Amino acid sequence: MNRIPRIALLVAVPLVVWLVPTRLLGWGRDGHAIVAALAQAHLTQGAKQGVQTLLNDQSLASIASWADEVRPQRDETYDWHFVDIPKSASGFDDARDCYRPEDNHAGAQTDHHNCVVDRIEMFKQVLMNPSASDNDRVEALKFIVHFVGDVHQPFHAIGDAKGGNGISVSEFGSSQCGAHPCNLHAAWDTGLIAHTNLSQQEYVQHLEEFISQQHLTAGGQPEDWANESHKYVQAAWLNDGEQIDENYYKSQIKVVDTRLALAGLRLAALLNDAFSQQTAPVSAPTTAWSAIQQAARDAAATRATTTRGDEFGLGTGAHGRQMGGLEILSDTEGVDFGPYVRPARPFGLLRFSAACDSDIVHVARNSSPRVYQTMSLVERTYCFSHD
Repeated sequence: MNRIPRIALLVAVPLVVWLVPTRLLGWGRDGHAIVAALAQAHLTQGAKQGVQTLLNDQSLASIASWADEVRPQRDETYDWHFVDIPKSASGFDDARDCYRPEDNHAGAQTDHHNCVVDRIEMFKQVLMNPSASDNDRVEALKFIVHFVGDVHQPFHAIGDAKGGNGISVSEFGSSQCGAHPCNLHAAWDTGLIAHTNLSQQEYVQHLEEFISQQHLTAGGQPEDWANESHKYVQAAWLNDGEQIDENYYKSQIKVVDTRLALAGLRLAALLNDAFSQQTAPVSAPTTAWSAIQQAARDAAATRATTTRGDEFGLGTGAHGRQMGGLEILSDTEGVDFGPYVRPARPFGLLRFSAACDSDIVHVARNSSPRVYQTMSLVERTYCFSHD
């Protein structure tokens, strides 16, 4: 891609994009397009076909900034782009970092998954769900493409100074960056990438070579990616009034390359996994008890040998016991979900629907994916409802 078409493309972007607060832009349009293009090159044939079907032949790069563009009309999505881990914290804490009732954006008082870590997991469940509508799956794909990029930007994993937006810096000798004063977060969104003087296509090729040289591979979960970003931001942090100069650039550009490369590889791996695990919808059991029996059979057939079954009170007849917001109902006595059950912050009660007529997509969006490692299987097949 030569420089003139690239500049023309950026000028042609609708004005609303430039009105979005810089905190939401993640890597900026170029960075998100680079991540998406790199990911597309690493998709399996099945994932390529799945993406093509949902996007009507659009590329991942072409929709990579959609989540920023819709933010003015979708205020509830504002906090989904980042996770405010305190600078002094050792790492991500779901209860602390994903519930933001003090926030003024729509839904914040009731959204217990109000962060990029939870939203990547939740939208993957929607993308994998064959019972979800095409529109919901398209939207889930667009959010995933953007959010995987966001969580790899180090300044999207720190809450101090509004993710670095509140840190004024000079950027390569200038205190003014376009129409706005330069700040640390924006420098990581766009300034360091722009200073490479590479086009999007050139940068993708550079990252392919970098991946080979550094022997990078995809791995981890969104929580791990956020913790990595939080670790990197410690070394990248500047105080108010400090400079981003050539020395800073040389010390941090390898981090930029690493995060962009891993974002692309991990996005591809996530999509490859999501499109490979789609299965035909299973007929819902007609009663709560038949649902429990089938869930127990499936759990026993697929789980590894474990001694964890009683750790959280399941399989012990613990009727009425409260654990992290889950009530163990009488019908769950004797069912050992073993490693599938994790403690979770209080978010309401999870119950079987006797009529088994729950809206499956609604359940997937409102149940904590951190409660069960295989929650999507249970939700999709066994009609949990969320009270």
